[in-house]
Amino acid sequence: MSVKQVLQARMKQHINEMVTTNPMIGQLNTQFTSWLLGSGLTGAEIIKMIDTNMDAVIQPVELSSALEKTTGTQPPGWVINGLMSVLDMDKDGNVTVADLHTYFETIGLPSGVEEVTPETEPEDEFDELDQELQDDARKQAEELIRQQEAEKQRLLEEEEAKKAAEREAAEQAKREEEAAKQKPDLILLNEDGTHVDHNRFIEVLAEMKLGSERREAIAQSPTQVCRIQIQSIEKTLLGKGSLKNGMTIVGKIIGEQGFEIELQTPFDATELVNTFQKNQTIEAEAKICDWNSGRRRAVLEAIQLDRL
Repeated sequence: MSVKQVLQARMKQHINEMVTTNPMIGQLNTQFTSWLLGSGLTGAEIIKMIDTNMDAVIQPVELSSALEKTTGTQPPGWVINGLMSVLDMDKDGNVTVADLHTYFETIGLPSGVEEVTPETEPEDEFDELDQELQDDARKQAEELIRQQEAEKQRLLEEEEAKKAAEREAAEQAKREEEAAKQKPDLILLNEDGTHVDHNRFIEVLAEMKLGSERREAIAQSPTQVCRIQIQSIEKTLLGKGSLKNGMTIVGKIIGEQGFEIELQTPFDATELVNTFQKNQTIEAEAKICDWNSGRRRAVLEAIQLDRL
């Protein structure tokens, strides 16, 4: 097995590991491969377009700029990070021109560089170098086999862990179902029959232990007017319907508790939201639509926005 073949095998193994760990990486790799093969460019031309400062090291900003130049759209940061992780075969945090060459050869992209073969080759002068290359290729092949065996064992352990997790999830769902049957219906109303405000609603959600119980409560959330002090504004990542491609305001809801919340705003309100400033207080007509378990904060859907 030649050194080139060993490197290609290592690249294939690396990509397989990445895809197994994160299926989204597989979609990025497929789209990136399609773009490369359909670009009509050779590997050398693509590298020249990406490595603009010709230092033989590919920076994320260089890859992003090249994709934006050819597609007309700037890719999100997570897309660039995903592609960089695919190209970083040795996982040392750096993507080199050599890594790109190996990737191109692995997917079958013509390099565009003509290999020059001398008419006469002084074998006696290169015997030692040739032997070193063969030894290196053998060691890399042995290491690849070892990695493949380790990967098989890892996948086996992962499958066992997955089955155990599924059993635990089924048992937990059963426990939640039994607990829900024993628990009285949740009524989030004041003594006069009016709905509690968002602060009290969020306080109740924070005390809940079961996800099913919290979802049931959120389904009863009414649309109410509240005031929010802005901490930061960011792009909504998983918005649905009118919230898709909108903005998310992270802030504290004004009240006795002052809970931190996320307020997702409609896409057509983006121009208004971009005029808001940190520490500014706004008024929103909104309802609680979800719960961010990682941040332990409520997610609200804005119906109407006004600055104060």
